[in-house]
Amino acid sequence: MSVRSRSALWPAVAPLFVVAMVLFVFTIVVGILNGTDVYLPDHDTLMTHVHAGTLGFITMSVAATAMLVFTEGRELGDSDTRRARILAYSLSTAIVLYVIAFGLGNHIPGDRIQRPIFGTLLFVVVLWFGWWLYTQNRASGRSNVVRLGIGLAWVSLIIGSTLGILLGIFSARGEIPGLGDKAAASLADAHPPSMVIGFLILAAVSITEWLIREPRPYRDDRWGVAQMLIIFVAGILVIISLVGDIQPLIGLANVMEIFAVGVVVARLRHELAPSGWRGAGVGVYGRVSIGFLIVNLAVLTYLVTQIISEAMDFDALTEAQEGLLLTLDHLMFVGVMALALFGVMAKGVHPDGRTFVDSVVLWGVGIGISGFAIGLITVTPAIKRAATPVLGIALLIGIGAYVLEIARSVRST
Repeated sequence: MSVRSRSALWPAVAPLFVVAMVLFVFTIVVGILNGTDVYLPDHDTLMTHVHAGTLGFITMSVAATAMLVFTEGRELGDSDTRRARILAYSLSTAIVLYVIAFGLGNHIPGDRIQRPIFGTLLFVVVLWFGWWLYTQNRASGRSNVVRLGIGLAWVSLIIGSTLGILLGIFSARGEIPGLGDKAAASLADAHPPSMVIGFLILAAVSITEWLIREPRPYRDDRWGVAQMLIIFVAGILVIISLVGDIQPLIGLANVMEIFAVGVVVARLRHELAPSGWRGAGVGVYGRVSIGFLIVNLAVLTYLVTQIISEAMDFDALTEAQEGLLLTLDHLMFVGVMALALFGVMAKGVHPDGRTFVDSVVLWGVGIGISGFAIGLITVTPAIKRAATPVLGIALLIGIGAYVLEIARSVRST
């Protein structure tokens, strides 16, 4: 996407990236202090740290990316642009309020009841956004594999958001009206994995493909369609497995994920080959992101084998097992998603080549998240403490540079 062919919605979408990065700063600062063992956050601060990153940065940026992808190469009228701007502002406001709700904790009466309240508000906007994607896809008349993946990711987000609201009610009341304690706890516990396996993996493979090459129509890429559908179904199976306590389905879902990611690599083999990296420009973000996705899947596969063999007891986790779970989350949130989303911003403001800041982000995040993961898995605090500031500072440098670049790009539009 050159500057001349940039989506007509860029001025409306750019503020979403800026707000997302501002929220991400909170996540990074808390992460640096926690990772270096300078500060141990309480539960509410930790949940705010998580949601400012997953909702504030990742989900908001995925939504901004979807708006670019679904309007790419189209002329939009003033009314289309105005509706999209209202939608963007509504989504960013709802996400900010929801993140604040986590930060408030028990500081207001109601035992965290503000979380399901603001979660429901956000859910309504998420549904609205999903309808907008559907109408934009129909208006374009040119469905492709990337749009399919993002659309299915958004459906997964809607399912995960529903579970998130139930989790909020369960956390606030200790029950979900109309459900038994076991069923309520199972539904609540299904929220985090449904977001990671259903929503984030689909979003990741879709965005990285968009960064690496031109999206292809369904009829020209049937394996691409199959890949997206398999990942989506795997996410549904994980939810059914957790809610119904059907462990074999977790193994089946994991096999499906392995197969689908294998299809991703096979379809993009020319772009991922060493020769494809030369002159790749900002597409390197997508290539590195896929590399971390493969590592993430390897860690996930190991964890699934531990669960199926009953070697992992979630009520009495060892320090190494806790480290594996944290590694899985951070590889996906930072190594896969953050790099892919920085790639989207790079494609929007300087698509013709990488800058020095891009090199800092790529190397800093790559080295930092690798060291962080090694420190957690091997239970070596010194490695984790050394790697955490490298990771955090690289991200903060990227945020500072991209806030300025995006602001300049909007002024010049």
